[in-house]
Amino acid sequence: MGTRSESLRTIRTKARPMTVHTPVPMTKEAFLAWIEKSEERCEYAGGRAMMMVRVTRNHAVVAGNLQAALRTRLDAERYDVAAEVFAVHVGSSVRFPDIVVEPAQQDGHALQAKAPILIAEVLSPGTLHVDFGRKREEYLSLPTLQVYLVLSPDEPKVWVWYREDSGFDPEPEIVEGRDGRLTLPALGLEIPIAEIYRGIR
Repeated sequence: MGTRSESLRTIRTKARPMTVHTPVPMTKEAFLAWIEKSEERCEYAGGRAMMMVRVTRNHAVVAGNLQAALRTRLDAERYDVAAEVFAVHVGSSVRFPDIVVEPAQQDGHALQAKAPILIAEVLSPGTLHVDFGRKREEYLSLPTLQVYLVLSPDEPKVWVWYREDSGFDPEPEIVEGRDGRLTLPALGLEIPIAEIYRGIR
């Protein structure tokens, strides 16, 4: 599946927090009411709304390619594949992953992912510390989650956490290089890394 050549501690030392927090604390309920009317892209953690950073072209391409790859391989009657639109409630936080896959919901007006199987985040300079830190801890605590992906936007490299019988290993497997393949046993499929990184410059 991959290697474990770069530890999370090493990755975190490269991170420079750039997340923008709102100055006024609010409750989770107040955030949910506010976000329905707001045009800002925000998440909620630590009692505050956090503005989501703007993304690069490469970030958008990688996220779009992964979403397309999942959609073409998964039965739409069985799975929902969404990008940045479904809230994931985890503890006191509300997150909006770049990609989320869950069993198809019957409620067409649903605003949140209720049983995520796969969550993927594409790195941005300002989110490195969060995607490998707090978000990782939050997502891996979800009882339905089977795989968490963090993808580089600029090179063919994916960090993968798989749920095993004993739970998630704290260290990810790393799949890198355009000849690699991303294996997703929980969904019964494989995706060539080259397909995810097509069009990256």
